[in-house]
Amino acid sequence: METIVSVDKAGRVVLPKDVRQRLGLSGKGVLAMEVKESEVVLKRSATDKSPAKAISKMNLPAGPWSRIEKEIEEGSGH
Repeated sequence: METIVSVDKAGRVVLPKDVRQRLGLSGKGVLAMEVKESEVVLKRSATDKSPAKAISKMNLPAGPWSRIEKEIEEGSGH
């Protein structure tokens, strides 16, 4: 599928609605961009835009730091 889009003076590109829907992008989203010779490849990014949200999805142990540090040193899990 090839679509022609415009680039404004600031370098912004608007993704057409059907492309956003195919990628599951609603509202704001994050894309990974790669430049390959004369191409720009955009991919839906697995990285969450918010570091706090990304960290919350890691299921890290919660509790006093001293206990967590001790568990890490002893190799015991949560």
